[in-house]
Amino acid sequence: MNKRQKDILAQLSGISSARKVRAAGGLTKITAIFTVFFQLFSALLFETPRDPNGQDLNLDSRFELVWADEFDQGALDYNYWGGHYIWGIDGGYQRDTSYWNMDQVSFDDDNLILTVEKRDGGPSETGYYSTGIDTNPDHQFFPESTGYEQTRGYFEVRCILPKGAGLNPAFWLIGEGMFTDVTSGVTGCEIDVFETKTDQNKDKKWIGSVYHTVHYGSYEEFHKQEVQGWFYANDPYEEYNTYGLEWSEDSYIFYINGVETARTNFGGICEAPLYLILSVGVDEHVFDNTDLPSQFIVDYVRAYQYKS
Repeated sequence: MNKRQKDILAQLSGISSARKVRAAGGLTKITAIFTVFFQLFSALLFETPRDPNGQDLNLDSRFELVWADEFDQGALDYNYWGGHYIWGIDGGYQRDTSYWNMDQVSFDDDNLILTVEKRDGGPSETGYYSTGIDTNPDHQFFPESTGYEQTRGYFEVRCILPKGAGLNPAFWLIGEGMFTDVTSGVTGCEIDVFETKTDQNKDKKWIGSVYHTVHYGSYEEFHKQEVQGWFYANDPYEEYNTYGLEWSEDSYIFYINGVETARTNFGGICEAPLYLILSVGVDEHVFDNTDLPSQFIVDYVRAYQYKS
């Protein structure tokens, strides 16, 4: 039994005991309790998504805002951002099933828009196009960018997800130690605050859900990862949701709309700064996507530190 399954069993036990004490709560409470219990049991057996049901974040009482991009300037702020897997403003890169290019970055109504589409005669050639941006302080092809990185705190994105199969929108953090240290995640790791399953047409249960993952040990033979589970958001292809990570001295704690979904110390807690990434991966399931062009709409990205 892995750690995630043990955590789910602990939640099931705690819910069952607490509900016996409050047995007279009425039909609505009983229905809600049954729903939570059923989702946890299904997640344990079948790795199905479930609703967030953990502790509330209490953001204002514990954190102070130290950096943000509200994307209200109508253009990308190259003081902080550069292309992720994109070699300059006019450069591109073929990653998996798409070309990544800065042409796919735009702005509308104080939102950052990352568009995935199929283009005839695009900058590289006919095919699928996507994009990503990051705050890496060491941007070789975006030298004007000083980037942004941070150690510990709380990180949050508010966004609407692109719709359809084959797309993997993500908000994630990474550091250079991820590429060099194969022993632990203390000097660097990859933390996927959220990403999505791409085979939605094959298995409908993933629609409307996201998952969290922690990686360390480089991307070669020593690579290790732990998925923290799958969780539903509120109509994420039509409505804004927030996805957050609290990075403390002893835990990574994940949130959806301010409600805890999972926590872990997998790989050891990173002690080095990590930078931020927004991206939309594309794989072969995009061939079944009838919703293109599809947009990753980002209202803001914010970083907080603990109050002293």
